[in-house]
Amino acid sequence: MAPRSLDLQLDLTSRCNIRCVMCYFSTTDRLHFRPFDIESDPRGNMSIAMFRHIASELFPVARRVGLGCAAEPLLHPRLCDYLEIIRAHRVPDTWIQTNLLALTPATAESIVTNGVRTVAVSIDGTTRETYEKIRRGASWNRLHERLQLLRDAKASAGSVLPRLRITFAWMRSNLEELASLPGFARGLGASELDVRFVAPTVGVDNSNELLDSEDQSAIMAELWSAARAAISLGLRLTAYPAMQKETDADDTVFGKVARRMWLLKSGIDGPARWRRSFLEWRTGCSFPGRRLVIRPNGAVEPCPFWDEEPVALVPRDDQAEILGSNGIAEIRSGLLEGCPVGSCRTCSEKKDALFRPSRAQEVSGG
Repeated sequence: MAPRSLDLQLDLTSRCNIRCVMCYFSTTDRLHFRPFDIESDPRGNMSIAMFRHIASELFPVARRVGLGCAAEPLLHPRLCDYLEIIRAHRVPDTWIQTNLLALTPATAESIVTNGVRTVAVSIDGTTRETYEKIRRGASWNRLHERLQLLRDAKASAGSVLPRLRITFAWMRSNLEELASLPGFARGLGASELDVRFVAPTVGVDNSNELLDSEDQSAIMAELWSAARAAISLGLRLTAYPAMQKETDADDTVFGKVARRMWLLKSGIDGPARWRRSFLEWRTGCSFPGRRLVIRPNGAVEPCPFWDEEPVALVPRDDQAEILGSNGIAEIRSGLLEGCPVGSCRTCSEKKDALFRPSRAQEVSGG
């Protein structure tokens, strides 16, 4: 592995402060990660000793460190200390996935002063009624107060970072609000949008929120309309559902070139996604060995969708044992040979959950 090629995502806690209707937290107040006989501390938090071990072993080869995967990172009482550790290791790109409701003045200041590049805020509604219906236990007023707190911290430090990304899970409860999302996000000062379909989730019946039964031509038209509105407002699409080429698309050489330029401008296409597409073509998946998720109990998983025993454990294993684990080697081998192992056998991520970069070809038509 080349220096600084690892994409690392850490769950600092196993808890969340709200109960979103489509999420596993709608039925539980705490997650438990394999191996179940190894727990984090009584509050479900990753210890600072474990975090320091991860930092010493993996941060030197990490190009990105994300805080938050399955749970809410702002609930960790030592988050500010952890941000200082990341900065000390000079990780090029730090980002946080959060509902932002637990943000404090001290945390906002730490996010800015420690150079966090992106704060991705999950909102899922452009109106109070929809937001509070979906994100049960959340407050529309508090959300906007916390957003203002982050803006104030940036202004006080004279910093353009962190960038604000709005994450929007599209479902039946907010079906009509995708159209207003670009203007809403721009009004909050966001520079990026992350839109994805709600997918089936283990442990909760969210089938009534899925959009599978909707008119797919209407869904596609909504996606195109929202995407074009977002780009016209200067927003980038960091994740977006796959879009088929429009029925009235211009298929002349000029039209294809213009479409490719639009894809590049939008963020749907670009060098990072080309690299991922190449890895998918070569090995079947861009995750194994290049992205790791570490849970609060030290379980190391090859991607966010893994639901088997971990491929390594922290602090038991060092860098060589983590990156060169037999588990990752078996996953790669299975994908290459067409005999996937573990969660790869039933993974629906490529079909349902996230935008995949190779799908840019579906949009460009060439």
